[in-house]
Amino acid sequence: MKLSGLLFGGIIGAAATIYVAKKKPATVAWAAGAMSDMCSGIVRKTMAKMVNADWKKEAVVGLSPKPSDDTAEKSAAAWEQIEAIVETDPSLKREVNKIKAESSAMSH
Repeated sequence: MKLSGLLFGGIIGAAATIYVAKKKPATVAWAAGAMSDMCSGIVRKTMAKMVNADWKKEAVVGLSPKPSDDTAEKSAAAWEQIEAIVETDPSLKREVNKIKAESSAMSH
């Protein structure tokens, strides 16, 4: 859309509003009130969503697990257990090696 089209449309709309305001002032007052009510309703709903979203984020942050000092130890133990499982199953080991090969071949 060109800027000239936007300006022309604005001028036409303003002229139509002035015409209707002179002919039927009650209609313009009703339309202005309806528009005001609609805009305030939208603002109210938007603010409610924003407030609820902030509370939900705070709740999620509050419920997230806190890192502890032994996290690295637990992670290392978990990886050792995974490696032990992979070593015991030959088909699983082939699949893991295939995935590792595909992953190292991809450029990151």
